[in-house]
Amino acid sequence: MVVWTPLNLAQYCTVHSTITTCQSSTLLFLQLISQLLGYSKDQKSQSFTAFGSSFGNTFSEEELSYYPGYESNTLQEYDFIIVGAGSAGCVVANRLSEIPEWKVLLLEAGTEEPEVADVPAFAPTVARSSLDWGSQTQPSAHSCLARRNGRCSWFRGKVMGGSSSINYLIYIRAHPKDYDEWEHLGNPGWSYRDVLPYFIKSERNRNPEKIEKHYHGFDGYLNVENFPYQDINTLALVDAYEELGLPRIDQNAGHMIGTMLLQHTSKDGKRMSSNVAYIRPIRYKRRNLTVQTKSHVLRVLIDPKTKTAYGVEYLKNNKVQRAIAKKEVIVCAGAIMSPVILMLSGIGPAEHLQQHGIQVIKNLAVGHNLQDHTTTDGVVFALTNYSATNANSEQIQRDVYTWRDSHTGPLASTGTLQANAFVQTKYEDEDDRPDIQYSIDATNVQNFYTDPILSSETAVLPLAYYDGLTVRPILLCPDSRGFVRLNDTDPVLGAPLIHANTFYEEIDLRRIVEGVKQSLNLLRTKTLQKLGYSLVTTPLPACQHLPFGTDEYWACVAQAYTATIFHPVGTCKMGPEEDSKAVVSPHLKVYGIQKLRVIDASIMPKIVRGNTNAPTIMIGEKGSDLIKEDWLEGHRSSLYEKNYGFEPFFNK
Repeated sequence: MVVWTPLNLAQYCTVHSTITTCQSSTLLFLQLISQLLGYSKDQKSQSFTAFGSSFGNTFSEEELSYYPGYESNTLQEYDFIIVGAGSAGCVVANRLSEIPEWKVLLLEAGTEEPEVADVPAFAPTVARSSLDWGSQTQPSAHSCLARRNGRCSWFRGKVMGGSSSINYLIYIRAHPKDYDEWEHLGNPGWSYRDVLPYFIKSERNRNPEKIEKHYHGFDGYLNVENFPYQDINTLALVDAYEELGLPRIDQNAGHMIGTMLLQHTSKDGKRMSSNVAYIRPIRYKRRNLTVQTKSHVLRVLIDPKTKTAYGVEYLKNNKVQRAIAKKEVIVCAGAIMSPVILMLSGIGPAEHLQQHGIQVIKNLAVGHNLQDHTTTDGVVFALTNYSATNANSEQIQRDVYTWRDSHTGPLASTGTLQANAFVQTKYEDEDDRPDIQYSIDATNVQNFYTDPILSSETAVLPLAYYDGLTVRPILLCPDSRGFVRLNDTDPVLGAPLIHANTFYEEIDLRRIVEGVKQSLNLLRTKTLQKLGYSLVTTPLPACQHLPFGTDEYWACVAQAYTATIFHPVGTCKMGPEEDSKAVVSPHLKVYGIQKLRVIDASIMPKIVRGNTNAPTIMIGEKGSDLIKEDWLEGHRSSLYEKNYGFEPFFNK
């Protein structure tokens, strides 16, 4: 059965559109990969036990009748219920089901992970598809001004593996001081010294000769390696960064400022999502683990008198079902859906919940503290025929079959995104701590300058083919904070309201502009001059009233053509109990509610300076140990018994 549906281009493209992604060749490409790779390897039937006994329910029968097909006697009982099979949820499900006596239920709102997600170069193809929640930000006076209706798209995985199944596969852990800062904010046990063993535990690195082995793991579930394919531009960009004085280093070994040919969560030219890494090897082997897809959790069941979580209600096959958790409910639904589920459960800002008629069980700052890594479109380098990699439809089709048969060729990588750099701008005053990251993305120059908005909305073609490059300076340490709220019209099933507040604080815009200006130094390098790189100086429509290349022009571009690399965090903030914005404790327990935790990127008190997938997997690993320490007498993680020999670094 096909589980994947590509983007419906008809909703964007008109018969008069001239951009490549609106042509019939793109439709044929999408049809081809849907037929070849739209299926999932995980489509097997799995039995699970149902219990007919009733249990306390804080929704009335009248309230539940809102959902079609509600069955009041549908009950299942488990020790642990995990909500969300994303980067963290898959880890938690694996680690808890290691205990044979524990019965574990993993619920995922999306589908099984299709094979099309395995192809690294198809990251933009799967992000704009049925695997995405389709979230958009609310209009703002400071960002996304040229986007349709003033709203930016925020891709989030609605699929087994969550966003790790649709992301760009980058494996970066962030800076050690990021985690030390978490500890200084009142979170003991979350320093770099504390979390590094969990990064090592999760990792199976297959390029020991290219890294500082001291900081890496080699027998974890998560495969990490270089892609088997790099084109001429990818290698040239790393050389160009080095020519500008950035050292070539292992950016996961304690220091970040420099350049690197990135490692990725992949294996032999295929994506390794958290589902592939942590669930697929055990799913049909551990009888105590039940996985249910297309199961949209509506709320956590909480006894309002004892303030104890005892289960969940979820929508499956148009029926509301309930499952009981004898030990804990663990919410791993991500920085957007975790706060939504908590609010629907009666945990959140009291005034907001009361506006929606939700009984307030615990007044907490759920949904606050939203942070993201923002960037911009608009800095475009044009290539000559010497290094451009454009291909006709016949060549693309051949490459698709090559990848299917051998997992090699240009589709077995993410193109120039492999060339990474972390830098400081003049606004950063901490030694060795970057405030800008550069990602360089494939671009069709004519498409972008014919219609930059439509080009962005229909960017479904593989990353391997391009005649231009978009240089993205990524803001790593935003001062701006946003928030998530329930949908006003349909708080239960309606799209959450994402108030990103991007560029609300002026310093964030200043850093981006400085990042743009520094990126232009790449064009001064002999490496890129030999290849004929040039800056496209055609002003973008929303900013053509300003002189091209001025600070004012780049600020306009950033605010009009705002983009993101989809790293929302912070909305269920971890912090000490006296922190009025904290939602969970350093043990990831929701304040004031027993037997309820949140374990995902939403607990980050401050966003890390780097890609968030590896840190979220680390949170899943550490959170699992925290649970075991509470429920297993005498449990102490074996990590603490190992001597990893970190003292030389920590004592510097």
